[in-house]
Amino acid sequence: MKLTKFFAFALAALAFVGCTDKPQDEPTPPTPTPTGDITLAADKTAVEMGGTVTFTVTDAEGQDVTSQAKIYDADFNQVEPQITFNESGKYEFFATLGSKNSNYVTIVVMADVPVVPTDPQPENFVFNHRGLVIDQTGVNCGYCPNATDQLKTLENTEWHKYYNEVTCHAGSYAGGDPGNSAAANALNQFQSSMISGYPCILVNFYGKPNSYGYNDIIKVLQGYVQKNGVDVGISLAVSGDESCVYAAAQIKSGSAKEYKVTAWLLESNIYSPNQSGATKEYHKIYNNALRNMSHEYSKTNVQGDACTFEANETRDFAFELPIISTKWNYENMSVLVIVSAKDANGRWEVANSAVCKINESKEFEYEL
Repeated sequence: MKLTKFFAFALAALAFVGCTDKPQDEPTPPTPTPTGDITLAADKTAVEMGGTVTFTVTDAEGQDVTSQAKIYDADFNQVEPQITFNESGKYEFFATLGSKNSNYVTIVVMADVPVVPTDPQPENFVFNHRGLVIDQTGVNCGYCPNATDQLKTLENTEWHKYYNEVTCHAGSYAGGDPGNSAAANALNQFQSSMISGYPCILVNFYGKPNSYGYNDIIKVLQGYVQKNGVDVGISLAVSGDESCVYAAAQIKSGSAKEYKVTAWLLESNIYSPNQSGATKEYHKIYNNALRNMSHEYSKTNVQGDACTFEANETRDFAFELPIISTKWNYENMSVLVIVSAKDANGRWEVANSAVCKINESKEFEYEL
């Protein structure tokens, strides 16, 4: 999976109407490295099928040099500055001007573009802070239902408004787990150094409570959550069907800062009759199980791709999250958008997060 909006990454070959294939014996040029001397921009990064996108290229002084530049797709085919897209998917572009290479721009073409809510407070840059509570679990873990009970207790405390929850069904106790996925395996491997046994509750990416008891989870949340708010926020809307879930998002930052941004696909109401240690019916229902990620994820990168914000900037993002398995139920899907920033140790840690169910939208959550 790939993250949209001005991120550099390798992309599988994509084609669209009007482009010609390169000769079979012509070598593929190496992926160009952006020089920072020119900038490629698009008037929109998410369009419905049949929609048109117009590109512009500017130089370091902000002058429009589109007519002098060349724009290329991921297959290194030169394209026109205005393109109409007739097939859904993800398309990547860059520009050149002599020896200068631009940033990359990714366009997500959707069957139905979800509409992000109008910002009710455009001048406000103080948002409620939501971290992540990640439950590393598995169907064959006999003690994991005890952690489920603790998380239900945590939901009934005031801390519930300061985090979003993800269940990661992976690891040594997840053989035959209906909540397992390749994305869950990546997150499990990413956090493996902190997992000494199951169940294991982790806060954000690097916080580990002394136990899976809700009081210990709260103690770690206290070290991460800023109750007076943070200056980066997320608004989003989600749509989709049996094959793919789409999310459109706006991210606002009050500070000039570098972030990583990703969207995770979650599924709830997964029935698991073989859950070991289950004593209550809800122990057999998995919620917020990680299914997919929007970027090129791996065991060393679950936070996404980096981008730099100016102070008081609002930026649009679009995410495409394919439903890989026929056993996944898109009607029970939601999308979790995570914005990460470097902590005092130089690690990418959760700066804020927001979750939205399919066919719904979520406004910016300003300071409570």
